[in-house]
Amino acid sequence: MNKKIINSSISSVFIVLAFLIAINFLVSQNSVYFDLTEEKIYTTSDATKDILRNLENEVSVNFYISKDLPQDVASVKTQLSDFMNQYQDIAGSKLKVSYIEPENTPEKAQELAEIGIPQIQFNVIEKDKYEVKQGFFGVEITSEKESGIKREAIPIIQAIDSWEYDFISAVYSVSRDSEETIAFLIGHGEKEVIIEDLKKSYEVVDVEIETEEKNKGFFVSKPEEAGSEKSEQTEKEYITPLTLIIVGPEKKILNEEIAIIDEFILDGGNIIIASESIVPDLQQNLNAIPIENNINEFIKKYGIEINSDLIYDKSNSNITYQQGFFSVSKAYPFWVKSLKDNFEKHPSLSGIQSITFPWVSSLALSEKDEYLSKSLLSSTNQGKTMSDNFDLLPDSRFSFAGGSKKTIAAFAEPKDADSNKGSLFVIGDSDFISPGFSKQAPDNKTFFMNLVDSVSNSVNLASIRSKNIIDRPLKETDESKKNYWKFVSIFAGAILINVYGIFRIIKRRKRSR
Repeated sequence: MNKKIINSSISSVFIVLAFLIAINFLVSQNSVYFDLTEEKIYTTSDATKDILRNLENEVSVNFYISKDLPQDVASVKTQLSDFMNQYQDIAGSKLKVSYIEPENTPEKAQELAEIGIPQIQFNVIEKDKYEVKQGFFGVEITSEKESGIKREAIPIIQAIDSWEYDFISAVYSVSRDSEETIAFLIGHGEKEVIIEDLKKSYEVVDVEIETEEKNKGFFVSKPEEAGSEKSEQTEKEYITPLTLIIVGPEKKILNEEIAIIDEFILDGGNIIIASESIVPDLQQNLNAIPIENNINEFIKKYGIEINSDLIYDKSNSNITYQQGFFSVSKAYPFWVKSLKDNFEKHPSLSGIQSITFPWVSSLALSEKDEYLSKSLLSSTNQGKTMSDNFDLLPDSRFSFAGGSKKTIAAFAEPKDADSNKGSLFVIGDSDFISPGFSKQAPDNKTFFMNLVDSVSNSVNLASIRSKNIIDRPLKETDESKKNYWKFVSIFAGAILINVYGIFRIIKRRKRSR
C-alpha cells in the first residue's frame, strides 16, 4: 500500500514538473503583459505601433549602460529590456538594438560626451559601505540617410513612465526623410516660446511677413555664411508653414499683414493664437493695463473674440510672493486651473488632468456664415471676470457667488468640411506656455504640444505624451455633498452597531424559546 502511495506521489511530482516546464516554454515564446496602471504606462500605444510598423529608414539603438549598477537603476534596465523586446517584435528588422557596457575611462567619457551621453555618478551601498561610482546610463538613436547620419540622444534614462514618449519621439525624428514646418510669427513684440521637444517632430522656424506685392508671404531670414561679404539686404527664404503660431504680440499687426494671414488660413493653413487683452503691471502693485494689439480684428471674422477682462475662479493654483522677510504661498484665483471636467473632447486634451492659466482673458463666441466656433476648455461654473477697477493682489478677498463657466480656449473650423480651409485655435493667455510658468505647471507644455500635433495633422504623439500625467488635482466638492458624507461618517458606524445588536438580541431570544 505504501509503495503504491510512493509511486503515485512520484508520478504527481513528474506531472507537475512537466506542466511547469510546458508553461515556462509557452510564456518564453509568447510574452504576456498585464498593465494595471490607470494610464496604461506599460502598454504599447496604437501611435507607437503605427510609427514602428511604418519606419521610413532603419534605426539603430545603442544603449550605453555601465556594469555594477545600483539596485534601483538595475531594475529600470530590466524594464527597458522588456519595452525594447516589444518594440522589436513590432518593428521587425528595421529596429536594431544593442547593449554596450562602456569602460569608465577619460577617453571613453570624452567619446560619449561628444554624442550627448555624459558620465554620471551613482550612489552605491554595498556591505554596509557607502561609495560613489561613475558610469553611463544613456542611449543613442541613429538612422543613416543619403544626406548623412541623423542622431538623437537620451543622455540619462531617469524614469520608466516617460520612456515610451522619449524613445518613440526620438525614433520618429531620426527615421524620417523630411519634416513638416511649423512657424512662430515675430516682428510684433511676440513672446518667445522654447520647447525643444517640438523639434523632434517638426522643423521649427521664426517667420516675418513681407507685404510687397512681388514677395508677399512668410519668410525666414537666412543667416550669413561664414566668410561671405555682408550685404545691406538680408537674404530671405519664403516658406509656407503647415501651422502658424502667434504668441502674445504687443504691437499691432498691419492690415496688409492680416490680409496675408487670412489668405493663409483660407488656403488650408492652420493658426494657433495665444494672447490676452489685459495684463498685470508687475511694477505697480499688480495693476492691470490693456494690450495694444489688434488680434480681435483678425479673429472676429471666424467667430471668436478676446474680451477685455481677466478671469478669476475658485479652482486655481498657488502664487508665491515676498511679504517682508518671508516667502508666502497662497491660493490665487487669477491663476485659473482648468480641470478635466471642463474640457471638451479633443485630441489636444488627451489624458491631461488640468491646465493652469495666469491672468487669462475670457473668450466670446459667435456664429459666422462659413465658420463654426466651439469652446475647447473653460473655467469651472464658479468662474467670474473682472473688467474694471482691477484688484489683482493675492491678499484681496474674492467672492465666487453667481459665477459661471468662462471660455478660456476655443477653435473655429469651416462648416463645409470639403472646403479645404484651415482652422483657427485661440487661447486667452500667452503666459501659460512661458518657460518660467510651464516649469511649475508641466501639463501646460503637454497641452501645447498636443495642440500643435492635432492642428498640424501630424502623427498622434498625444496618446503617448499624455501617459506621464504630472498633476492630479482634487475635484472641488460642493457643500451639500460635504455635509452628506460628514453625517454618513458620523452616524453610519453607530447605526450599523445598533442594527447588529438588535439582530443578536432577536437571535438569542429565538434560542431561549
